[in-house]
Amino acid sequence: MPSFSLTDDLGKPVAAPAVDFTSASSLFQYLKSEVLHLAVAPDFLARKDQPLTQAAPDPIQFQLKVGPLFQLGNTRPEIDVTPGLQVRVRANTTKGSNLFQDDPFVVAAAVPEHTGYVGLQMTGALDLGVSGSAGDLTFGFDVKSSVTIEYLKAFATDANEPTLGDATSQMISGYVIPAALADLSRLQVNDVCTVSGEGSLTISVGVDIATPVNPLASVNLPLGVGTIDVEAGVMAGITESFTLRGSYQIRARRLTTGAIELSFLKKQGTTLKTDLTVSGGVTANLGRTDLLTTLLGAIGTGAVEQSLLAGLTPDEIETFTRAVQDGVDHSVQASLDLALSTSTDDQTAFQYEIRPELLDATGSAAVQQALRGDLSRLTALEPVMQPDGTLLPGVKLLNSVLARVRTQGVSLKVNLLGIVNLISLSKLISGCEFLMEPASGDLTIKETAKSERISAITSPFDRQEALRKALFNSVMVTTTYRVSKAVAMPGLACRNLHFAVNQSTSAQTIGDYLNWFVALGLMGTAEKPGILGQFGGSGLSTCLMRTEMDDPACESLFFDDAGNLRPESDYQETGRQAMRALLDPASNPLDQFRAQFLSDPTWRQALGIGPSPQLRTLIPLSPTDSRRDQVLALVIGDLYDIAWWATGMVKAGNGLQDMRAFLAGRDPASLAGDAEFAARRDKLQKLMAGVVSDSKLRFSEPWGMVCLFLGSGSRQSSGNLVAGKLTVARAFLPVLVSPEAVKP
Repeated sequence: MPSFSLTDDLGKPVAAPAVDFTSASSLFQYLKSEVLHLAVAPDFLARKDQPLTQAAPDPIQFQLKVGPLFQLGNTRPEIDVTPGLQVRVRANTTKGSNLFQDDPFVVAAAVPEHTGYVGLQMTGALDLGVSGSAGDLTFGFDVKSSVTIEYLKAFATDANEPTLGDATSQMISGYVIPAALADLSRLQVNDVCTVSGEGSLTISVGVDIATPVNPLASVNLPLGVGTIDVEAGVMAGITESFTLRGSYQIRARRLTTGAIELSFLKKQGTTLKTDLTVSGGVTANLGRTDLLTTLLGAIGTGAVEQSLLAGLTPDEIETFTRAVQDGVDHSVQASLDLALSTSTDDQTAFQYEIRPELLDATGSAAVQQALRGDLSRLTALEPVMQPDGTLLPGVKLLNSVLARVRTQGVSLKVNLLGIVNLISLSKLISGCEFLMEPASGDLTIKETAKSERISAITSPFDRQEALRKALFNSVMVTTTYRVSKAVAMPGLACRNLHFAVNQSTSAQTIGDYLNWFVALGLMGTAEKPGILGQFGGSGLSTCLMRTEMDDPACESLFFDDAGNLRPESDYQETGRQAMRALLDPASNPLDQFRAQFLSDPTWRQALGIGPSPQLRTLIPLSPTDSRRDQVLALVIGDLYDIAWWATGMVKAGNGLQDMRAFLAGRDPASLAGDAEFAARRDKLQKLMAGVVSDSKLRFSEPWGMVCLFLGSGSRQSSGNLVAGKLTVARAFLPVLVSPEAVKP
C-alpha cells in the first residue's frame, strides 16, 4: 500500500495526524507510486494547529512542493505529477462565498452555513505511453495535456471543528477523483471534486430540422404553368454526433439530498467549439438514400415515393445524399456553435443530478462513459426525457446547451433554383445538381437543363462567385414573375442570400461587414465602433446576410402606393442610397472619392455624363496622381451598376404589367393550353434573360441585395458575422433604418 509523508520545505518531518489510505480514497485506488510526499511552506505550519475557522477566516491557499515523481492510474500509470508541477492546499470557511471565485472555472459552488472546506489541487501531465488508449483517468483529455485534479472536503465548523492540519490529513485520507461511479459514491455531503484539462467531449444531438424553401426561377428556362408543389417542412428525428473541443472541467458535488450534481463546465473566457472531423456528423442510422428521401418528403406537397429517385444513377444519389448530409451537419453545427458562443462563464454546458442507488445497468454505463468525456448516451436521451428532466432511472438533466439549440431552432435553408419554371419537384430532381454552400450551409438544388453546372467549377472562389450571381439573378427574376401573377407560389417568400469568407480578416474587413448590417437595418452606425473594438485579431471570418420579400414587398418593388409603376429615377435613388450605405469613407481613402460622386451636386453631373471615362473630369485629383485611374474605374463601375439596376427594373416592370393586364385576374393554371399565354410567358422570360445578361455586377458586396431590400421596403433581414471570438447575430428588426441614417 502506498504511504504518505509530510515535511517542511527543508525536509524536516511535520507533526500532523497520520494519513490513512483506505478503500474510501481514490488515491488508494489510483496511486501507482510507493510514496506520496508533500513539502509544506512555513505559512501552513504556522496555522496547522489552529481551528479551521481561525486558520482560514478568509479564503486562503498554500503552495506545496512534490517530492519524488508520483503517478496516478488504474492498470497502468496515466497521470504524472512531477516536482516541478503545481500543488496547493486551500481552505475556505466564508459562508456564501464561491469556492471557485478565483478559479478558471468560475461556476458558483457556495460555501454552506457552518461549513468549511480544505482542498488539495494537483496538476500533472496525461501520459498514456505507447498505447495511447483511453483509461480511467483520461476524461476525454488530449494525450500529453495538462490535467488538474482537486478535491475539496467539507467539514462542520461547530464546537468540534478540526484544526487545519487535521482537516488536511482527513482530506488526503479520503481524497476523491471523479473517474468512476465508485469514486462519486465516496463523496460526503457538500464535498466537491474536479478534474480539468484540454480535450474533447463527445455528444449526440437529436433535433428536428426546419426546411424553409426558397422557390427561385431559372433565367434560361421558360416559365411553367400551375402551382409549384413544394412547401416549407421539417426533417424530424435527425441525430447528429459531435465532439466539443476546448478547455473544460468535470465537477462532482454531493448535495444535501444525497444526490450527486455532475457538471461539465467551460473555461472562463473561452468557448467550446464543435468538431466534425472526429465524430462524423449526421448519424447514418437510416437506409442509404433515406436522408435524401427525408428532405424531399419534408419539402414536397405530396408523398415522396422511391420512384422519385428512380431516374437517378447510384453516383448521383450518393452525391446528392452527401450534399444533404453536409447541409444538415452545417445547420446543426452552426446552431450549436451559436448556443455555445452565447453561454456565459457562470453557466454549465451540461449538468446532471445522479442518484447512484437508483441507477440500473444502462444508467451506470452512461454515467461512467460521461466521466470519460463521452456524453453521447446521456445527450441522446434529451429529446425524449420526462417532463421533470429524468433521462434514466437515477439520472436527471439539470442543464444542457442542447436545450438552447432546440429552443432557438435548427434550419436547413433550401434554394430550389428552377422550381418556378419546372413547377414539379420530381422534374427538378430528375435533372439537377445539389450544392451545399460551406459558408452559409444553404442547400441549393439547381436545374442544369439549360444553365451551367456550378459544381463543375474547380476554383472554390469562382464557384462561390458563380453561386452568388446565380442566386441574385434568380431572386431578381423571381420577384418579377411573382408580381406578374404568371405563376402561383402561395405562402412562400422570396429569399436572398449573400455570403463572404475571408481567410485574412482585418479590422477593415469587419468594418465592411458591419456596414452591411447597417444597410439592412440590423444596427445603427453608432453601434459599429463598440463591436469593432471586440475584434482582436486576424484569420478566418464569415459573414452571411439574408433578406426576405413576401408578396406585398415584391409588389412595392415595382409599384408605388397609387398602383403606378415606379419611374427610373426611383430606382436610381435606391441604387445610390444602397451604394452609399456600403462605403466606408472614414477609413478607406478611395471610398471618400466614391462617396463624393454619390453626393449632390456631383451625383447629378455624373448621371448626366453616364458610366464613361468622361467622369474623370469630376475627380478632384491631379492627372499625375496614381489614385486617379483607380478612382475612375471604381466610379465608372458604381454608376454602371446603378444605371443597369434602374433600367433593368423599369424593363421588368413594363413586362410584368403587360402580363398582369393579359391575365386580368385569371388563374394561369386555367390557361395551360392557351397559345397566347404561352407566347406572353416566353416573351417575359426572354425579357428578363436579356436584363440579367446585361449585368456585370460585382458580388464582393451585397449591393444588389440592399437595392432589392430598400426598393421593396422589406422588413425581413438577418445577418450573422463570425470572426474568432467575435460573433454578431441580428435578425428581423421591426423598423427599417432610414436611408438618411446610413449616409456616410
